[in-house]
Amino acid sequence: MNTPIIETERMILRPLSVADAEDIYERWTSDERVSKYMRWCTHGSVNDTIEWLKMEENNISSDKIYQWGFTLKESGYLFGCGGVNYNEAEGAFELGYNIMHKYWNQGYTTEAAKAILEFAIKELKQSEFISWHAVENPASGAVMRKCGFVYENNEIHTKFDGVTSYDTKKHRLIVR
Repeated sequence: MNTPIIETERMILRPLSVADAEDIYERWTSDERVSKYMRWCTHGSVNDTIEWLKMEENNISSDKIYQWGFTLKESGYLFGCGGVNYNEAEGAFELGYNIMHKYWNQGYTTEAAKAILEFAIKELKQSEFISWHAVENPASGAVMRKCGFVYENNEIHTKFDGVTSYDTKKHRLIVR
């Protein structure tokens, strides 16, 4: 199934494209305040963002990866992204998200996460999800709890650079 456009009260969630690279790089992938809590490392140039977006474009028709850009409904301003991808090791879809620092703590991430989960439950017929957040980022854990996730355990994650590790809290959502 192609990644669909999703509308929420304040946002339009839409597939990302390479055409978004400059905006994404300037707004959050180059921001260490955002990347320090993520598995990906801060992008050193817009080329890093372009390479990531090429992968996202290739996944638009995947049945295992759904990623959206978060845009403000009124202006179309792109300020974050998130989605679900199938985690083979866990046997469940994993929820992830990140947004510009300027938009933290305004309810946008929770609004987007709930819409993404609703899509995955209704359209993908999924009933179990996992998600992790950095221990140092309790606001992300609050998003998970507002979506119905329950804390499971602490784990150590290594960033995609294979070097940097950080403590995480794992959460699970089971829809009955």
